[in-house]
Order: sequence, then structure tokens, then C-alpha cells
Amino acid sequence: MKPEKIKIIPRWSKSKEDIWKEAFADLEDVPLSKKIRHIPFGKYAAVILLAIILTGTIISQSYSVTQIAERGSHLLVTLPDGSRVNLNADSRLTYKPYRWFVSRNVELEGEAFFEVKQGKRFSVKSNQNKVNVLGTSFNVFSRPDKYRVTCLTGKVQVATLDKVTTLDPNMQLTYHDSKLTIEENIHTSQSVAWIENKFVFEGVPLVEVISEVERQYNIRVKADFPTGYVYTGNFSRITKPDEVLKSIGKHFGIKFSIE
Repeated sequence: MKPEKIKIIPRWSKSKEDIWKEAFADLEDVPLSKKIRHIPFGKYAAVILLAIILTGTIISQSYSVTQIAERGSHLLVTLPDGSRVNLNADSRLTYKPYRWFVSRNVELEGEAFFEVKQGKRFSVKSNQNKVNVLGTSFNVFSRPDKYRVTCLTGKVQVATLDKVTTLDPNMQLTYHDSKLTIEENIHTSQSVAWIENKFVFEGVPLVEVISEVERQYNIRVKADFPTGYVYTGNFSRITKPDEVLKSIGKHFGIKFSIE
């Protein structure tokens, strides 16, 4: 007999239905609707958009701009509302442009003359000191050893440690060696003469005068002189530094040299 003509019929003791049930008894029949879960595209888009908005908000809240007037130079800065700031040599101004029309706050290191547009409160923070105005012009000198605010127009509120003082035009506040002094009817033109590259000193410690010369010309001055010397005089930034130093030293019989 040929092999292809042989027919084998298997014989089972159980039906095919019983065998199927026993083999797949542990499997759970999950509806197709639960196997594939569809999330509408609109929800994805909304989540992504929200993430972008939150990220952008965080960045805009923290983003700041810093303008720097290097030693030997001056810099004019125009703020987002049109307020103007003249930075003296070796000074820096920091502000947040994206928050500007919510809060007009700046941080200053060095010296600057402010011409503030009318509007919401305008604040200038320098270390532990703070100036608050609405719209006015004033000068802030904030160096490590001295803090001074001069009001030219409007009113200026100055907070130094635990004391708050309001300055009217032609008033000046100085905080030095933990001592606060307020002067009235001063010649404010002397305080802002530096804007026109002129520097006027009345009874100023000589060490401070030399420091200003170093900043304006970006130089280092070498000289030995006793503390306690005070200087009254002036100089123009267009004059050569060696000539300025010669003129200053002549009052005290001191020869300054540039390193």
C-alpha cells in the first residue's frame, strides 16, 4: 500500500472544546475597548501648550539684563519705559525687562544719575540701601565705603537699614562709617558734574579722590601719603591723567606716578 493512501484518524478522550478551556483557563478576556486606549490629540496639544507657557513664564520672571560701564568709560542706558540712566565708570545696572511694567526695580553697583519717567514706583537697590520714587531725577553713589543720594527734582525716599528718609530737591543723604548725615540747599550741580566729564571735590578725603581718578582713566596710581588728607578742587576728564595727578599732588607736595 502506498504511504499517501494511509489515513490516520486521531482519537481523543476529550472534545476540542474541553481541551481549549483547559489550555487557556488562566487567560482573562479583556474587551478590545480596554486594550487600546485613545487619548484625543487636543489633550496632548493642551498639555504641551501649558508646559510651554509655564516654561516661558519662569524664564521671563528670572531673566535679567546687566549693563556695565567699564573703568575709563561712561554708559547711557534707556530702560523699557523710557527712563534714562547715566552710569559712571566702573558701575553696573541690572533689571528684568519682562517684568518691567509690573515692577520697575533695578540694582546698582557704583554710581548713576537717574531721570525717571512718571509711573509706578521706581526702586533702586544697592546692597542694604534702597531708593523709591515715582518720577524724578536723582544721583546715587554706592561704593563699598560710602553711600550717597542726591535729589535734583521731585521727591526721593531713601531706606538705609532701619531708617527711612524723604529728600526734597537740593537735599543730599550720605551714609558712611555707620553714620547718616542729611544736607539741605546743596549745589547739586557738583554731584552730577561727572555727567559732563567734570569732577568737583569739596573737603573730600584724598584717598577717595585718587580712587575716582583711577576709575575715570582706568589706571593704577602709586603714591604714599598719610591718611587724613582732604582735597578741594576739580579736574576735567579730557585732561591727561598725569597732568591731573600733578595738579592734585601739588597741593600736598606729593608726587603721584601711574603704575
